[in-house]
Amino acid sequence: MDRRREAAEADLRRLEVEQRQIRARAQATATRLAVVRARLAGQRARVRGRLRDIYKWGRRGYLDLLLDATDLSELVTRAHFLGTIMRADARLLARYGADVEEYARLYLELETQQEEVATLIARTQARRARIAEEAAAKERLLARIQSERALYEQVIEDLEETDRNLVELIRRMQPAGPPVLGGRFRRFAWPARGSFTSGFGMRVHPIFRIRRMHSGVDIAAPHGAPVAAAWDGTVLYAGWFGGYGKIVIIDHGEGVSTLYAHLSAVLTAPGARVRQGEVIGRVGSTGFSTGSHVHFEIRVNGTPVNPVGP
Repeated sequence: MDRRREAAEADLRRLEVEQRQIRARAQATATRLAVVRARLAGQRARVRGRLRDIYKWGRRGYLDLLLDATDLSELVTRAHFLGTIMRADARLLARYGADVEEYARLYLELETQQEEVATLIARTQARRARIAEEAAAKERLLARIQSERALYEQVIEDLEETDRNLVELIRRMQPAGPPVLGGRFRRFAWPARGSFTSGFGMRVHPIFRIRRMHSGVDIAAPHGAPVAAAWDGTVLYAGWFGGYGKIVIIDHGEGVSTLYAHLSAVLTAPGARVRQGEVIGRVGSTGFSTGSHVHFEIRVNGTPVNPVGP
């Protein structure tokens, strides 16, 4: 954006230079036009007088002037005099005609230059407006980035707080057990039928575009599809939980629990005993979620582990 603004400002400077040059040429043209106009005004009276005399004398008057000569010498003198007058008249009319042509040419040239100046003024104003709009757009973009950065920082803080609260909830409600699952991974069933769209580990969050830990796996499935308990256990929590949306947490003993998030419906309640494969909810997209899926976690003493296995 800054490079575009630099290019626009360079173009604006070029337009302003061009405008000044054409204004200077137009001023010079206007000065020449005023000189020619003044010269024409001075010549106009003489030309009118001479045309009036020529009309009054006509061809017969000049002929009579020659015929009234008393001798050859006077005839030559009068003919020379008439020739001088006629040549002077011709030069006067020629200068007048040339000045009229120059006046017309300068007038048209000045009109063209004034139109060019008007066009350049319009282009300059448009470019200034564009530069101002791009500067305002940049300010709006920076303000939005700063606003979004503040929002994302708040989101990160909220997500981390949700994770802390979840760990605290599980540890408070579930007695601690051995830290190793061993072969129990193989006995857990997947909670829904569908395709895996996101695995366990670090990833870029699909909504907030920030890199953070994904503490489970995502299984894409149709909205409303059944979500089943991965193993026998007791429901610790069922309801809304921050960015996880509607969730169910099941205690399987020995410090092991499973979590099912972004549900569209919860079909169980805290304290309920559930069996593996029993429907406990419906697939949805509640909370911070994109698309219909179930987010599935396995936690040991509140700490998430990879559901796929060690």
